[in-house]
Amino acid sequence: MAALPDDNPGGILAEEGNAPCEAFVEMLMMMGIDRKLAEKAVQTTGNISAEAAVSWVFENADMSKGSILTENAQEFDNVKMVFAVNSALKMGVGKVAAQVGHACLGLHRILVREQEQYGDLLVQWEAFGEGKIVLNGGSKERLEELQAQAVSLGLPSYLVQDAGHTQIPAGSCTVLAIFGLASKVDQVTGQLKLL
Repeated sequence: MAALPDDNPGGILAEEGNAPCEAFVEMLMMMGIDRKLAEKAVQTTGNISAEAAVSWVFENADMSKGSILTENAQEFDNVKMVFAVNSALKMGVGKVAAQVGHACLGLHRILVREQEQYGDLLVQWEAFGEGKIVLNGGSKERLEELQAQAVSLGLPSYLVQDAGHTQIPAGSCTVLAIFGLASKVDQVTGQLKLL
């Protein structure tokens, strides 16, 4: 096994030689791409990353010769991390960025610590671009409602409470981070607007 360059966000090691990296093949298959096509895509892109292989599939596969997807393709669901910002606090842009950073790190620590439950989703998220969306969460009360909804759906979440060193009082709820399959996360945050 050889280390991959920086464009491999999942940190997966590729197999040397001509054999396709099985981890990348499996990721493509999770998206519903046929195994033979997944293997060809991974090999053709030099075992660089699953993302490169997916791009190759959709740029080069001849869709006129039949479906490139397996029967389970409709089961694929993107994974994302969403940040709902407490806009009632009127934080500056830098403060919002710092608080989103706290939320991302806090939630990522939970996902890593609880790998048995979230490991597969974390690998999928890392392999396909680590999608992150920042939304206007309104108020502290709204963030707490959203977190309760996330918990009821089994979605991991992290609510940042500020230390109070700069713009806002200590203990202020600033950002809620939620992670999971897009279809479930959207049940909680789908009605929120981009920040």
